[in-house]
Amino acid sequence: MSLTPREKSRRKAKIIKELIEELDAIRAFRLFNTSRALRYISELRLEGDLWREVQIVLKTIALWPTQDKSFPRIKRADSIADILFMASFAGMIGSLILMLLNLELFLAYIFLLSTLVLMNLSYILKFYVSVKIRNIYLSRRSELEGYDGLLKKAVDNLLFRLRGELKKAGIGLSEVDFKLYNGDYAGLVVEEEKKGVYKLKFK
Repeated sequence: MSLTPREKSRRKAKIIKELIEELDAIRAFRLFNTSRALRYISELRLEGDLWREVQIVLKTIALWPTQDKSFPRIKRADSIADILFMASFAGMIGSLILMLLNLELFLAYIFLLSTLVLMNLSYILKFYVSVKIRNIYLSRRSELEGYDGLLKKAVDNLLFRLRGELKKAGIGLSEVDFKLYNGDYAGLVVEEEKKGVYKLKFK
């Protein structure tokens, strides 16, 4: 069943709003995974010099961890964490089967305890990986700051597009609010600022 023009505009408006939030978070050093932003740009079929440049920047940012000398060690830790999680999951299923069948209860409890240890080790390694990746990005903060103007321009462009889609969808501008890490976008007014997060509305 095909969508009506109004439904299409509602869906497009939702994606545009989410892309605004993604780019704003990247600009504010709160998000470093650029894959979703790149996917949204592709879905919206955004073209022109601005969006080509934005895509180049997002792909460049995504490659930063692989360019760090510690990346092989981080990748290895991430792989070990995945293996430990799968082993703990399999062990948990095995121990539950033994318990349900009332077989080797002592062994089942040992299995269960072991799986909990493995799972915790997996979480610790995942936390280590996330901290190391974040530190890599933060070590290149000055480079990311160099893209600030471009990312702001991209968000301003998206806000203009969003206005048009909301109008097509029959949604009033007053019905839409934003929670962003920056409050300096054209066409938006800050209503509230709390702990570094701005609540904004269309002017």
